[in-house]
Amino acid sequence: MLCSKIYSNEQKNLISEIRNLLEFSNTIDASIKSYYSKNLYQPFWQNNKIKTNEFINVLKNAHQEGIPIARYGLKDIEKLASSSEFNDLAKLEVILTEKFLLYSQDLSVGIVDPLSLSSFIDIKREIPPSENFLNNLNDYLDIKNYFENLRPNNPDYLKLMKELANLKEIKSKKIKITSVPNDITLEVGMSHPNVIPLRQRLFELNIHQDTSNSETFDKELLKSVMLFQEYSGLDSDGVVGKKTYQALNLSIDTKLMQVLVNLERLRWLNFNFGKDYILINQANYEAKYVSNNNILWQSKVVIGLPDYQTAEFFDQMTHVIVNPTWHVPKSIAVDEYLPKIQEDPEFLINNDMLLFVRGTNKTIDPNLIDMSVFTVDNFPFEIKQNPGDLNALGQVKFMFPNKHSIYMHDTPMKKLFSKDLRAFSHGCVRLARPFEFANALLSGDENVDYSKFYSALNSSEETRFNLENYIPVYMSYRTVIFDDFGTINYRPDIYGRDALIYLSLFSYEINKNA
Repeated sequence: MLCSKIYSNEQKNLISEIRNLLEFSNTIDASIKSYYSKNLYQPFWQNNKIKTNEFINVLKNAHQEGIPIARYGLKDIEKLASSSEFNDLAKLEVILTEKFLLYSQDLSVGIVDPLSLSSFIDIKREIPPSENFLNNLNDYLDIKNYFENLRPNNPDYLKLMKELANLKEIKSKKIKITSVPNDITLEVGMSHPNVIPLRQRLFELNIHQDTSNSETFDKELLKSVMLFQEYSGLDSDGVVGKKTYQALNLSIDTKLMQVLVNLERLRWLNFNFGKDYILINQANYEAKYVSNNNILWQSKVVIGLPDYQTAEFFDQMTHVIVNPTWHVPKSIAVDEYLPKIQEDPEFLINNDMLLFVRGTNKTIDPNLIDMSVFTVDNFPFEIKQNPGDLNALGQVKFMFPNKHSIYMHDTPMKKLFSKDLRAFSHGCVRLARPFEFANALLSGDENVDYSKFYSALNSSEETRFNLENYIPVYMSYRTVIFDDFGTINYRPDIYGRDALIYLSLFSYEINKNA
């Protein structure tokens, strides 16, 4: 029992200093005070020198995880460790425990609070109680295994760490990166001096093997360009234009920033998604449905314009609506449709829309009203679009009720899915393959007769299908991803969120210490 343990005078003095430090401090976390109180203020680190050295080495190498080591006050720790004064050793003991708790939290759930960044980043981290971490401070603690187990279990995390190390090596060794001049569009069959640096850059990216000085854009180079475009999320047409040049000339510093930020994002998402879930990666314009850990459906998506960003959040899909009526949001009604109605009295009729007195089911004939008198501030009507071929939501929408009023839906504007950058909506997520999604989603739901779904689809009636088991929806935003072969892919930061996260990390001098 702890109370029967015999201490040396040095141990008693250290215990007394630790107790005084904790009892008279207003800044030390209550959980740390509780931990030491339960253990009769015995020092953990001073009694475990090997573990202490191992932990300090972990902190020194935190930059390998993309975590700023400036957070951990290593200079202060080293200064206190060189002292033999009991008050300094007591401070060292408590500081090491504080840093153990801090690094445990940083590694397992991230450094930056996503909710502090933007209303469009609506991710609440699942932060375990401090006691869950502190209770590991015992004789059985294996420092290396403990922190390895705290890392995100997503396999992409270790891949990002490897890419981070690779980029740092390139930067530290000042390895020359070829810049491809972008003053001309290059296509197969052309001869131009810019073909030489193009070939060299693709060689540096391990995509093309030929480094000859030929100025001819040949078929082998075409294959490599198309492969690079695929990796970059671009249309694989083999034409080297503005977007391809931007991807080719993406700087090491930009890649470093993106990798650091995406490591942090994975720390935010360090929990089990479950065996059934829907995952949307906005930056890759892609959605997928996973059931029993197998991908049952994948689709291109269209997301919100930069001025109408699609938010990041988690919720649950509850139901599907066939032949939906579109209740036009007020912002769209007054900003976009009101000027069109004022210009063209037939606009509503031609688009199968109805005008309602706001808050009622009473329809209004727009031809009986002088629409020119209304403005953004005094427009008293609601606009609804009937189910049908013209409906902006298409034939089906997938609902996961949330405060952002975002859902997934079909669309009559299929041509947008042929574009590589697909940010065109007002915030909701348009699907290229909505019916395949409905099939995957509903055919496994015992609560839904799938034949009734198709019957409803062929009617003009709005019909709701409730899911027996709600399915988690993860609306994410990752600008560095890996394909099925493990090849790293960088994506444009369409919403500028990478910069927000990086600037927050920068407040911890991550650039200096990374």
